[in-house]
Amino acid sequence: MPFIDHPKGRAYYRHWAAQEPRAVVVFLHGFGEHTGLYHRYGFALNAAGIDLWAVDQFGHGLSPGARGDFGSIADSSDLADTLTELAERERPGLPLIAAGHSFGAVVTLTRLLDQPDRYRAGVISGAPLVPIPELLDTDSSFDLDPQWLSHDPFYLDSLENDPLAFVDADGAPLARALDTAWDRFGKDLPGLTVPTLAVHGVGDPIAPVGPVAAYAEQIEPLQLKEFPGGHHDILNDTMHREVAATIIEFIGERA
Repeated sequence: MPFIDHPKGRAYYRHWAAQEPRAVVVFLHGFGEHTGLYHRYGFALNAAGIDLWAVDQFGHGLSPGARGDFGSIADSSDLADTLTELAERERPGLPLIAAGHSFGAVVTLTRLLDQPDRYRAGVISGAPLVPIPELLDTDSSFDLDPQWLSHDPFYLDSLENDPLAFVDADGAPLARALDTAWDRFGKDLPGLTVPTLAVHGVGDPIAPVGPVAAYAEQIEPLQLKEFPGGHHDILNDTMHREVAATIIEFIGERA
């Protein structure tokens, strides 16, 4: 099994390999998820000649750690750095796309701010760009209603029956990690220079689309595509094919 070595432990990763790749996506998942929930997305990218590399973040999937505890933003960024290095060795010379969903989107944005010359573009989904009220109290648990995430029956079945997926955990570690990013975004995010696509469900009850739209209006490189009826896990909602097609078109224009 493929693992990334890190001082916090060995993190599991997956590689969906395109037959003749023209670009590489390095992806970070969100809270309660793991890489195994993204097979449909990986196959859609592969069919368009795009590699997908994704890692089970700490506290998730087959990687070590307390359930739901990503560690710090730096820990997740280190995993993405190592995964990028693996992809670069496997696919030398191909354009790199930094991508992430939810918490993974937050980490991805911080990485695009810190390493603007490393990636050709960025793709974020379900990005919580302003504080989430439920996470302001670090003493409370974080318990998600699956219907907030998606209406896709396949994905909901995965959340219910996949032993590696979950919708509840101690919210304090997640709140602490997000708080560092939220403090930074108001000051630094308007300086984003890497072309970045945000895909977002209009019906997202966890990370409302409004703040993303407001940032997109003031940040020229940030492009927003809204999906009516979409919930938080937009890559795994009923319109996942349309979402994937939008991302493929965006990557194709930059790769």
